[in-house]
Amino acid sequence: MTDQQNAGMIPAGAVVARDIRIGTTVTAADFGAGAEPAGPQEVQVGAGGDPLVIGVPAFVVGSLVLGIVLIGVSPIPLAGMVPVILAGTSFFQLVAAVWAILLGQGMVACIMALFSGFWASLTLLLLGLAHNWYAIPLSMVGNEELIFFIAWDVIFFFLMIIMLRLPAIYPAILALAVAAVTLVIFGLEFAGATTTLFQAAGACVIAFCALGVWAFMHIGSVSLGGPAFPPLGPALVK
Repeated sequence: MTDQQNAGMIPAGAVVARDIRIGTTVTAADFGAGAEPAGPQEVQVGAGGDPLVIGVPAFVVGSLVLGIVLIGVSPIPLAGMVPVILAGTSFFQLVAAVWAILLGQGMVACIMALFSGFWASLTLLLLGLAHNWYAIPLSMVGNEELIFFIAWDVIFFFLMIIMLRLPAIYPAILALAVAAVTLVIFGLEFAGATTTLFQAAGACVIAFCALGVWAFMHIGSVSLGGPAFPPLGPALVK
């Protein structure tokens, strides 16, 4: 047995294989004195990072615009939301979804992609109806809107059930989102109470935006090496 082996050292030029967690900084010292790492040094193994750093604030900003419009604080045509919900929310949630896919975070990718799809399809609905792209008779526009919101309400409901295994703040956001979409559906169905129901939906949207900002503060703190604060709550289902 050589002196190097007695000292627990690896001969220079040796190829070293070991399991390293994603996000771990790799240096020459990790491979033993005198060894040469098989890959570049001082890099992050895997893409690293947290896609929610982009996905959550993008979600909040588009939702805030929707909530303000529904409440009627600043009355504008619904199509006026498009610049924010398309360029500011749908696009960057799609970026977050791709980032999550690269990290192998399937559920995060699913959530980001679904919401990106919601905002993009809402954009197409608003612009299409405003410019009569789909040649839908005026008498049937309400039916088209109902179909759109019912379809998304169903998928959001089941997504909320799945998310019960995440920290409590996330299913709470989805529960408020489901409530908001459901109130919009009722507002479209019952014309006499449309304004009141839309305002209630807007209040739900503003409420889940507040939770979204709370989650963003937690995510930002952790991403910068700070404490996991503010807390997100325990998972409701283990």
